Amino acid sequence: MRAFILLAILAWSFTLPGFAQEAKHVQRNCATDAYTQTLKAQNPEYEQLQQQAEQAVQHALKQQGNTQYLRKATTITIPVVFHVVYSSSTENISDEQLLSQLDILNADFRRKNADAVNTPSYFAPFAGDTEIEFCLATTDSNGDPTSGITRTQTTYDSFSYTSDNVKYSSRGGKDAWSRDYYLNIWICKVDDNIIGYATTPGAPAAADGVVLDYRTVGAPPFNTFKTQYNLGRTATHEVGHWLGLRHIWGNGSSCQDSDGIDDTPNQLGENNGCPSGVSISCNDSSPYGDMYQNYMDYTYDACMNLFTQGQGAYMRAVIATSRASILNSLACSGTLRSEFKTALTGDTLIVADKTIQFSDASTGVRPTAYYWEFEGGVPAISTEKNPVVKYPQPGVFDVKLTISNGSMSSTELKENYVHVTVNELVVYPNPSSDFIIIEQPARILVRNVQMVNHVGQVVLTAETRDRVLRLDVRDVPAGIYFLRLTSTNGTVIKKVSVVR
Repeated sequence: MRAFILLAILAWSFTLPGFAQEAKHVQRNCATDAYTQTLKAQNPEYEQLQQQAEQAVQHALKQQGNTQYLRKATTITIPVVFHVVYSSSTENISDEQLLSQLDILNADFRRKNADAVNTPSYFAPFAGDTEIEFCLATTDSNGDPTSGITRTQTTYDSFSYTSDNVKYSSRGGKDAWSRDYYLNIWICKVDDNIIGYATTPGAPAAADGVVLDYRTVGAPPFNTFKTQYNLGRTATHEVGHWLGLRHIWGNGSSCQDSDGIDDTPNQLGENNGCPSGVSISCNDSSPYGDMYQNYMDYTYDACMNLFTQGQGAYMRAVIATSRASILNSLACSGTLRSEFKTALTGDTLIVADKTIQFSDASTGVRPTAYYWEFEGGVPAISTEKNPVVKYPQPGVFDVKLTISNGSMSSTELKENYVHVTVNELVVYPNPSSDFIIIEQPARILVRNVQMVNHVGQVVLTAETRDRVLRLDVRDVPAGIYFLRLTSTNGTVIKKVSVVR
């Protein structure tokens, strides 16, 4: 939100409960920029994560060989869940109004909006279909059937972006569903005449998504609120932010800053209301001036009608990088996918005779039956959801999980998934004529090995950073030697023989 938007002006503009009837005084009020600064203050790591997300996007764009337009592959579909949080029946908007909003998102992002014909001829070559669509979730975060709409009655009269309470059940709102599989859109009454705000890539998972004031959702006849923002374009604008787009004017401090998109002209600041004709705010911009018809400007809903091809490429690059997990979502498919994990951190390396806790991590429809197969494990087969398995002997083993719900099934096989090591230091073969293998248990790394003869002379030295060392003794004379082994577990001495 631009700093020069004065709250005093806003208070004057919104004179009725809801938004003002005289639209000429009403100004779009997106709080995404201010909200982002709030999140950065609350989460010191957010700014770095945001920068990493931007770097990943730029790399993805360059990988395509063209930094302006990321090559389209297939249409991307993003599952949506609407969380309606209300304190009055008026705020508890209808399913029809929500479905109307979903239709608007699909039309706007696919450039199937009826008012696309209003794009000026000089900007029409830049306008594009983003190849991004939205579906209403049919499976919830527990794998159960859902309408894709949650409804939560609250004691709060309204919600603020500074507290973000609408996103937390413990604070009168509704907890997010996993952002790995859903775009969360919260609908509520927002404080301070804010009509919407969104997280940008890199935001905390629990807060990730879009917040809309209930009066901006959908379009007539389902949206009955008499405002200039009742055509559903607030959601289009905020989802654009969620997919990494900045306001079209950049930082708004000069004509030299940018929104980072090549095919959007520079402009000095936001456009409000509904301009007409050519409006030039930066002399170094295109001859046609500001692209105030862009969804990422501040004009009225009825005056917005396009994303550019460059904006579409940028959003697809965001989905391919920082939001890539949503590409694997089954939330709209009505199917299931087998997946599992363990309680171990980083890998599945253990010592013999230890156990591993396996956990079902399947997605999509909730399974009703589980069939595990553990090569080298005890038990070798389990029908529990989260079994504990012991591995008695060293080796590298496969794990397979088949899930089903009676009408469909899915299998995940992870080859060489569990690596079981010895449970104490071993040196073999002994005696040896060529190589001596030195193996430490899991999590212990050999640092230094010295081979010493019977008079204390060091005849061979090896440095390593691995758990297993293959020591070459082919040039060592036959005899009895002592290995001095220094590892992360301390120093030990082992007696070995070299034969010829």
